[in-house]
Amino acid sequence: MEQIIRRKKGEGTVREYKAGKWNARIKLNGKSHDLYGDSEKEVVKKLNELKKKIALGKTDNKRISYSDFLDSWLAKKKLILKEQSYYRLESTIELHIKPLLGFYNLDKIDTATIQDYVINAKAKLFSYSSVKKIYDAINESMREARSMGKIIHNPVDLVVMPVSTNELFSNKKNKEKNKTENLEIFTDTELEKFITAAHATHKNGKPIYKNAGLFILMLNTGLRLGEATAVKWSDYNDEYKTLRIFSSIIQSKNSDGKRIIKEQKSVKTKGSERILKLNSKALSALPEIARGTYIFCNIDGKPLRPRNVQNTLDSILNRAGISHKSTHIFRHTFASRLFAKGIDVKIVSELLGHTDVRITYNTYITLINQQKVQAMEAIEDMY
Repeated sequence: MEQIIRRKKGEGTVREYKAGKWNARIKLNGKSHDLYGDSEKEVVKKLNELKKKIALGKTDNKRISYSDFLDSWLAKKKLILKEQSYYRLESTIELHIKPLLGFYNLDKIDTATIQDYVINAKAKLFSYSSVKKIYDAINESMREARSMGKIIHNPVDLVVMPVSTNELFSNKKNKEKNKTENLEIFTDTELEKFITAAHATHKNGKPIYKNAGLFILMLNTGLRLGEATAVKWSDYNDEYKTLRIFSSIIQSKNSDGKRIIKEQKSVKTKGSERILKLNSKALSALPEIARGTYIFCNIDGKPLRPRNVQNTLDSILNRAGISHKSTHIFRHTFASRLFAKGIDVKIVSELLGHTDVRITYNTYITLINQQKVQAMEAIEDMY
């Protein structure tokens, strides 16, 4: 015999429709919901959970995959992030998060899954900074889902992000340490060969490398490639011999997903905006005749593509008999020369456009320590 449990108005009905089989029915927001279970207690629990989810706006969550939610979240982030920051976030999500969690329903992702399947697993493969980016992306997206009422709790609240000194990261940490200890820097001999090759000319006296001055400018200012290719003649003050750095050439994508380059009206960080006093070598690197808006540009007056700049660099290095180097070598060589002259790390940091002096210190720790050793040796010679 069917057993019906009477409840208060608006709380739904609970009934045993056959022996050991229970049903709860409720109508909320004009929509009827049927829940089933093996006991009255089970269906009442399901009924209360449903009411709580609906109160939080979670009625459709079982049909929302984490992948779909991430897409909508990324669309919002695109409105507030710089392009390069956005594409780094998008890359983190597409490469490291969606393949592992994207197929889950949003409200089915728990702390253990994130901890074991993502964070701990990635820590065995990547550096602390890489895993931290993954952790931050999941955490921020889940916070958004929580604030929208899509989930009741943020599962990342109980996820433990291993500290950078954790043994999980030991191998990667050693690799990163080796990278700082082996920064690409021109030796005096290599630098002399490079400058000679960069100024090479054809038989008619015309320069072989029209934009070779870009490298000389970077060598004497420590500019990043994106900053150096973005400088315009309007940024140069001929009276004071200064160069204003406030924009950058970045790689982006058009509406078809094709890679393009464009100018970003801001540099890497707020601290990167600066005005640099050019020395005589940097001044000599500037073209005598402007070919366009940008100081260094292609034949059409458009900014140089990073790939083309690297190709030119490779050609000059080959002519000079020097092995392959990236464009970072000019920035690192600039910094090393300043440290060699005893310039304080804070001043070097400002010239490089670092937001925090700790970035400079951590990047050039080996060079700084070398200067300390030389300083102590000099003190010893004083007595």
